[in-house]
Amino acid sequence: MKHKPYIFVLALSLICLSGCWDSAELQDLSIVSGIGIDKGGDSVDDRYRTTVQIINPSQIAGGQQGGKVQASPVTTYSATGSTLKEAFHKVSLKAPNELFFPHIQIMIISEGLAKEGILDSLDVIERDAYFRELFPIVIVRGNTAEDALKISTSLIPIPTAKMVASLESSEMIWGEYLPVRADEVIAKLNNSSLTIPGIQINGSAEKGNAGTNIQQILPETIIETSGLAIIKEGKLDKWLEKDAAHGVTWIKNKLNRTIMTLDCQKQKEAIGIEITSSKTNIKVRIKNQSPILTVSILTEGVVTENHCSIDLSKNKTIEELEKKLNEEIKEEIKTTLKVAQEEKSDIFGFSEYVNIADKKLWNKIEDKWEDEIFPETEINVSVQSVIRRTGMSTNSYIK
Repeated sequence: MKHKPYIFVLALSLICLSGCWDSAELQDLSIVSGIGIDKGGDSVDDRYRTTVQIINPSQIAGGQQGGKVQASPVTTYSATGSTLKEAFHKVSLKAPNELFFPHIQIMIISEGLAKEGILDSLDVIERDAYFRELFPIVIVRGNTAEDALKISTSLIPIPTAKMVASLESSEMIWGEYLPVRADEVIAKLNNSSLTIPGIQINGSAEKGNAGTNIQQILPETIIETSGLAIIKEGKLDKWLEKDAAHGVTWIKNKLNRTIMTLDCQKQKEAIGIEITSSKTNIKVRIKNQSPILTVSILTEGVVTENHCSIDLSKNKTIEELEKKLNEEIKEEIKTTLKVAQEEKSDIFGFSEYVNIADKKLWNKIEDKWEDEIFPETEINVSVQSVIRRTGMSTNSYIK
């Protein structure tokens, strides 16, 4: 039995490793689902105001019992400090247990703070091992991050989970506001421009904090996604709205689905086209030591609505719709490119393609790419659309 000593050692090791000296029970932790960062006061001592949203496990697990009015599924605490770490420590004095950060679902930054700069706000996230950098970051428009974390939400009881679900839905179904994770923001802040989606409180923030907000069929206050913020040199530079925000998704090859509307005869936006797939290809050609970019997009779609008296059974009609769709998509993309070049912000990552195409040239122009080269760079756009189906009917009821 030569193996007995080894079996004993293995068994002893398993016993010793069965616990962890610094482990904490779930009930001894305050699980943070979201954090918000706002501008504090005028003094150095309260430079930042930090808010944490903490989950109430008993309410989430217990559900509605006997028709009783229950406590909120989450609670928020706020505190100010000269640094975010200090503010978090002050919050922990108000919370019932030690703050537990690894399950953060979202980070909210106020618009006012974003205009001053978000670099310092993310420093603690990058340095502290308790933070996992896989949660999305959003910027709240017109209100504070503290207000956003206090809005009660229906259907999805945890507000931060509702915000994340809305972001994911917006990306998958509408293709307008691209979510961005904390690690992606941190990686790009120091050396390039980027976009961060916005959220907006629609209604009264004060009424949204009341429990009655979710007891109505139509809540008085809701949180919705709104716009894409261009972040340049760590600061909020400009908001992209609607078509301009949509164009970012096209260019970055992130579009899954969306709805396009086309004019028909004298009627505005009379035909609905659902884009079911899209593929973007970016190429770089060097001419006279200057890069020329070509953005080529191939899309497929189906007709979802027809409020116009045209016959969709004819190939010529479909070809005309495809041409209109090409122009509509191209117009969105050109709108986005124009804004980005005017703001001198390469939010698309074109610099990476130039670097790959000609590394020597890139080394020469890298330092002046965004401010001098990118705004003057020729960018051509090519769109090819294919309409695969016209639905169950080829004719409209409108004559």
